[in-house]
Amino acid sequence: MEKVKKISAGMEKFTTAVGYFSFFCVLVMMLMNVGDVALNKIFNKNIIGAYEITQRLLMCAVFASFAYAQSKKAHINMTIIIEKLPRAPRFIIFTLMSLLSIAAAAAMTWAAYLQTLDCIARNYVTEVLYIPLWPFYVVEIIAMAIFTVTILYDTILYVIAIARDDYAEMIQKDWT
Repeated sequence: MEKVKKISAGMEKFTTAVGYFSFFCVLVMMLMNVGDVALNKIFNKNIIGAYEITQRLLMCAVFASFAYAQSKKAHINMTIIIEKLPRAPRFIIFTLMSLLSIAAAAAMTWAAYLQTLDCIARNYVTEVLYIPLWPFYVVEIIAMAIFTVTILYDTILYVIAIARDDYAEMIQKDWT
C-alpha cells in the first residue's frame, strides 16, 4: 500500500506539472486578450491574430487540464447508486465505467494523432498568422495520452479494490 501511495503521489505531481501548462495557456490568453482590448480602446489598434492564438491556446489548455482533473478526482462519477452495493459489485461496476473512459480517451488520442498527420500532409495553417496547426495537435496527443495513462492507473486501483478493503477505502474517500 505504501508503494501505491508513492506512485499515486508521483502521478499527482506529474499531472500537476501538466496542469501548470494549462494554467500558463490560460494566463497567456487572458493577458493577450486584455492587451488587445486595451490597445483597441486606447490606441484604436489590435493585436493581429489574437483571436486565432486564443483559439489554439484554449485547445491546449483544455486538453492539458484533463489529466490534472483526473488525478484530483474532479471528473464526475455517478456513485450515488453503486456506493450502496457491496464492495465487489461496486468496484466491478466502477471498473467497467473506467474501462469505457479509457476507451474513449484512447480513441481521442488516436483521433488527434490522425488529425496531426492530416494537418502535416495538407500543410494546414492558421488564417491570419499562418502558424502551422500540427504543433497544437501534438500537444493534444501528448495531453490525451497522459490522461489515458492516468485513467488506466486509476482503473488498476479499482480492480485491486474489488478484493481489498484498504484500496476500496482509499478510492471511496474521494466519493461524495
